[in-house]
Amino acid sequence: MSLDFVSIDFETANFFRGSPCVVGLTHVRDGEVQKTQERLIVQEDFNGFNISIHGITAEDVADAPTFEEIWPWIHSQIGGLPVVAHNAAFDTGVIRDALDDVLIPWPTLTYGCTLVMGRRTYELASYRLPFVAAAAGFPLDADAHHKAAHDAVAAAHIMLDIARRHDTDDLTVLADSMGLRLGEIRPDEWQGCKLQGHHARPGFGISVKDIQINPEADPTNPLYGMGVTFTGALGSMTRALAWQKVADCGGLPLDGVTKKTNLVVFGHQDASRLAPGASLSSKFQKAEALKEKGQDIEIVGEDDFLTMLQEAGIKAL
Repeated sequence: MSLDFVSIDFETANFFRGSPCVVGLTHVRDGEVQKTQERLIVQEDFNGFNISIHGITAEDVADAPTFEEIWPWIHSQIGGLPVVAHNAAFDTGVIRDALDDVLIPWPTLTYGCTLVMGRRTYELASYRLPFVAAAAGFPLDADAHHKAAHDAVAAAHIMLDIARRHDTDDLTVLADSMGLRLGEIRPDEWQGCKLQGHHARPGFGISVKDIQINPEADPTNPLYGMGVTFTGALGSMTRALAWQKVADCGGLPLDGVTKKTNLVVFGHQDASRLAPGASLSSKFQKAEALKEKGQDIEIVGEDDFLTMLQEAGIKAL
């Protein structure tokens, strides 16, 4: 088997997903586990629940590098290979949120999820990591679960077993055989590892990539040609519907703040999604930082956005 990938696992300090305190990386080359590495990451705001899960405290990571400092190493270890994780939505979300928190652009990477693929391979009562690892012939010691290095190794062995069962050494072919598409992160958007051609209702699983820009939009409307990013929850519509409204106007809906962003629409901020002590989202902070560097970005509220839709002749509600 010539399968090559890097499996990854993060543990976080608190309920904010962008608070990684440790990362485990396992390298797989030619279908064989080659090496596993684990690095601590400094965080200060730990909560008791997270500590009870992984056992790491602020004292343990006091001398560790920050995520900003360690990210170039993580990125270099991935090195353009596909990434694998169990419940990849969480671990890739850690990458996105932690990068947003320090105003670093998202990378370009492809990833597979052993949770999603495991559900299409094994008949199990539970698809938590220990159960899937056991089904893959790699029993996970109860004391080892939630240790980043061990969980990364387990995810690697699960993916190798899934690939053997489906008789392929190509992750894209593997996903396709299950009717899935691999997840992707790009500098201005992302999509999960999910069913091919699956288009859920607005606001329930739709990626910004699923949105089609109206080629016949009126170029005189205020959103035409604008790169628009939303932060926080809108009271008038779902995020996916807001993306579609922008596209209907000939604008470019974006999932993150990038060099393409001209307009940031500011909605209600969910405190549970903010970094500890922060009152504004990382997208808002990144927009302000880019604006200070001279980028043409305007930050508006939801009422202003609805007014723009009205001016464009688009029904808002």
